Amino acid sequence: MRLRRPVPYEELDHTADAGVIVHGRCKEEALARLVLAYADLVTGGAPVATGADRVVEVAPGDLAAVAVDVLRELLFRLETERWVPESCEVVHFDPQRGARLVIGSAPYDPVAHADGLVLKAVTLHAARFEPEGSGWVAAIVFDV
Repeated sequence: MRLRRPVPYEELDHTADAGVIVHGRCKEEALARLVLAYADLVTGGAPVATGADRVVEVAPGDLAAVAVDVLRELLFRLETERWVPESCEVVHFDPQRGARLVIGSAPYDPVAHADGLVLKAVTLHAARFEPEGSGWVAAIVFDV
């Protein structure tokens, strides 16, 4: 299942940082929503054009660490390749295999996305990715 922006998320109130909380029916949906919430933060919620699909893979680890690594890779790609996610499909996401995502990319436009946050890092501090009720919840804090 491929999700597209915008997706619902809650902003965390965190001193001198930014954070988001997302919910999903399964862990893959929660991770896709986390990716797209990140895209909303860095673009200020401005629309993006649809571009090429790009694969993002990260190494195994606990789910919160894998989610943080996915977002760190996306932040790296923003800085080096100047693109942001427009859509996201999670191929797999588990502690033994890590994560593989297919991201619909869009060019980052510093003028159109001027209201977006300048994120410096994705932190493990307060990161969570766990079952909640009949679904999953994920929370991530970014250094700004």
